[in-house]
Amino acid sequence: MQQLNLLRDIQGYPATSLNLRPVAPVKASVTLGAATEATFTVPESATNWALFVSNNPALNVWVAINATAAVPAGATLAANASVRNPPGLLVKGGDVIHIICATASTDVGLELFPLNS
Repeated sequence: MQQLNLLRDIQGYPATSLNLRPVAPVKASVTLGAATEATFTVPESATNWALFVSNNPALNVWVAINATAAVPAGATLAANASVRNPPGLLVKGGDVIHIICATASTDVGLELFPLNS
């Protein structure tokens, strides 16, 4: 078997190592309807989890933890519980992940990795 060799960045780290991660033990996916929220409950088999959300980067997917996800409306800044296209979030077992997108037929994937408590 041939070994994968990664180029090194200016600091000496493999250039693409930050994009590599093992296969998540917990995965879920959904095709969202326009402005239709979907939810997923984080397993309680671990206390803390790393959550990674994947979707088409051209689309805005809004994620909230233990609160209703909302697509912004209007041109005025308003407080809300949602985060747009988060690269990663720390969540706890039992948390409920809420996701929403204004665009119909948006595919969203969730990957969860248990963390040491």
